Amino acid sequence: MNPLQFLRLLFKGPTPKEMAAQLRKPQGMMARKLAERMNDANRSMYAGVWKALDLRDGMHVLEIGFGNGNYFRDLLGQAKDLKLHGVDFSKEMVAEAIVRNKELIANGSLQVVQATSDHMPFADAHFDRIFCINVIYFWDDPAAHLREVRRVLKAGGTFTAVFRTRAAMVSLPFTPFGFAMYEKADWQAVLHANGFTVTNTDVLREGAIEYEGKTYSPESLVMTAVAL
Repeated sequence: MNPLQFLRLLFKGPTPKEMAAQLRKPQGMMARKLAERMNDANRSMYAGVWKALDLRDGMHVLEIGFGNGNYFRDLLGQAKDLKLHGVDFSKEMVAEAIVRNKELIANGSLQVVQATSDHMPFADAHFDRIFCINVIYFWDDPAAHLREVRRVLKAGGTFTAVFRTRAAMVSLPFTPFGFAMYEKADWQAVLHANGFTVTNTDVLREGAIEYEGKTYSPESLVMTAVAL
């Protein structure tokens, strides 16, 4: 970051293009603050995904793109003896999650790794449940990521993606910079083209979110699928 960029960030905040890059991969001096903002903004989305996951005791669960790992402890409380895993390609987020969840990691309840979700360091058919929140916008090649999700998902396991709809996001100033946005039928078609069938979709109408002085009331979808 050059001095002019640093001064602008300090006094005016990130440009929409810079914000888009940070949401894709939090890094550098903005990462920690951004992660806290995402925790607040995504709280209702996590509440929605707990229901959709339909967790049972002893399951192996993977979160793709866990941010600073703020919600792993809540996830662990959804059933007994869960084995949690997380994959994120931001080294800053992995480091934050390790500090925040050191007890869970020490007792073997949680493992977090730095990797991309199209090349995950997990064994075939390892997970009962896989989920991600506000991640699919950044999959430039969804087929590659979904192929890897299928590989590490057990037979009969589910993949749940939580995402804000195109209609809810299109007016945000940062989404023109690298966001792939979907409505229900769009993402359902992507899943079907890559060997999944949708089993359930819930609609979340979230509370108001403020960004740069404007208020937005986004709508999210919680879409669960199984491999064909």
